[in-house]
Amino acid sequence: MHVIKKHLPLPRSKNKVAQMRTLLNIKTLQVVTSILFLSLLLCFPLSIDEKQFEMSNIEDVEPIELDYINYQDLYKKIASIESKHNYDIANKMRMVGKYQASRAALLEFGYTEEQVQNIYDSFDTTYTEKGHARYHFNVETFPPEDQERFIRWYMHRMETVYLKDVIEKYVGKTINDIYITRAGILNASMLGFNHVVRFLESNGKINYTPRKGYSIQGRLALFERTEILS
Repeated sequence: MHVIKKHLPLPRSKNKVAQMRTLLNIKTLQVVTSILFLSLLLCFPLSIDEKQFEMSNIEDVEPIELDYINYQDLYKKIASIESKHNYDIANKMRMVGKYQASRAALLEFGYTEEQVQNIYDSFDTTYTEKGHARYHFNVETFPPEDQERFIRWYMHRMETVYLKDVIEKYVGKTINDIYITRAGILNASMLGFNHVVRFLESNGKINYTPRKGYSIQGRLALFERTEILS
């Protein structure tokens, strides 16, 4: 005799619970799927844009073409800025000679206090038709050969001592749209190496500007396409 087993229906309350669990699982799966899909939609275009942007930057950046000069050419360019190549010129700030040497620089160069004072004692002032003062000194107190020796010593001192670290750190970088070169840093050092360091370390925010002539930034800009042969 076969016994027929009948599956009795679940109580109504248990049926509802099972249905709710099924619906909840479906809803949860839908939510997770939607989040994943939206994430993919958001991330995929961004990754493409970033790649396109990077490639665009690479294509848009033009290689820097530099003109290379030797130290003698650098000295000539600096002399043109400082004195228009005049050995006997001075100014009221007591900067003297073809390269406008300061008192502190002359003393470090090896001149004695007495020698420096002899330079200043020889100052002569003339006036233009418009009444502008022009200062000169006796070049025998600071001869041309010493002036040429001075600039070689000064540049070597700047490059190997006072500005060595910033040259290594900033040459090849761009600050305020100016490409920084070693020649530019050495040219700017004629205004004082401390001013050069402040400009570079402040990312161009501290820009020493004398009353007349180029600022530190202006001096750097003059040589942003020029570099020294090494």
